[in-house]
Amino acid sequence: MAVLEILEASVLGLLSAMGYVILARCIMSLFASEESKVYMFCCAVTEPVVAPVRSLLERIPLLENSPIDFSFMVTYLLLTICRLILLSVS
Repeated sequence: MAVLEILEASVLGLLSAMGYVILARCIMSLFASEESKVYMFCCAVTEPVVAPVRSLLERIPLLENSPIDFSFMVTYLLLTICRLILLSVS
């Protein structure tokens, strides 16, 4: 039982950390230089999660030519839903 609790806490921690890094990337994209090492780290960590969502959203005709990248918001929402589901199961 202790192994499952450790695994659950680890997954919850990773989901929360990913959410915070996505928020940091969104804020830094407005103010920080793209050559900033912190910004490059945030991009490297979040891009494997955000890229599939972005490719799915590009298939929606309404969002195809949108100047706003909604993939960060959708990814954050999906991470939050996963976290809430995991919390409700335990």
